[in-house]
Amino acid sequence: MMRIVFILGCLFLIIACEKEAKVKLPETKSLPVLYSYICPGDTVIRLKLMYSAPLYSSNQIDIMAAVPDGDVRISGAQGTAQLVFNPNTDYYELQTTAYPIVPGQTYKMTVTTINGVATAETQVPLTNVPINEVTVETIQEPYGETSDRIQVSFTDEQGRENYYRIAALHAYIYTSQTDTLTDDTRINELYSDIGHDGGNVSLGARYYLNYIDSSQYYSAEYYDIFLYNCSSSYYSFHKSIKNYSGDNPFSEPALIYTNVKGGFGCFGAYMRSGFRYKKK
Repeated sequence: MMRIVFILGCLFLIIACEKEAKVKLPETKSLPVLYSYICPGDTVIRLKLMYSAPLYSSNQIDIMAAVPDGDVRISGAQGTAQLVFNPNTDYYELQTTAYPIVPGQTYKMTVTTINGVATAETQVPLTNVPINEVTVETIQEPYGETSDRIQVSFTDEQGRENYYRIAALHAYIYTSQTDTLTDDTRINELYSDIGHDGGNVSLGARYYLNYIDSSQYYSAEYYDIFLYNCSSSYYSFHKSIKNYSGDNPFSEPALIYTNVKGGFGCFGAYMRSGFRYKKK
């Protein structure tokens, strides 16, 4: 009996000692989020600038909204140049005729906003790695739909650490005109030669079509295939995006890669080679 009274007394003391906790949450602010990928073959240098949504904040921020009032500059061996915001595209832009991107050189992007300064560096790869062969196999999907399995073969550059990505655009020509039109790429297959330098590489990915019989509308269909010999930052960022589990509660969380100091995002570079495949 005394033991029961003792236990009840202890519980009463524990409950009586409870207090409402007042924890001061750490103050955070929005930081610059930037995305920019440079290539010697491009005609324009572009940078997308947004703001992050801070933790423990009641302010609602549209994280997809472009930030138009930043100061964006690229610097390298040939000096520094400013990218100007284009309201028609929501990108900061600079023509490569005024500031050429040179293979093998290192570039730095500096973004100054009212919320702080963000910087990132990347090195442009030295060489274009050509595509040796492309094969396309049409696969019958459920409910009468189809997809194309695209296989891209190339020879890895020997003696250097390389990172690759393949991409594809579905191109076609209307029977009434000769202009080539393309859809967005739907392939994001990545490869690193770390641990197996040199040799032939074959990467495959599925391209799901816009489930229509296009033969009655177009005189010819193509795939424009691209092979990116990319920087480690470009590869690591796209690899983390591919591995991101999102809101799946049954998968392990994956951190999104960033090489931006003072903010988030990715500044990367690549050399690009292309191959046009005509569908049979």
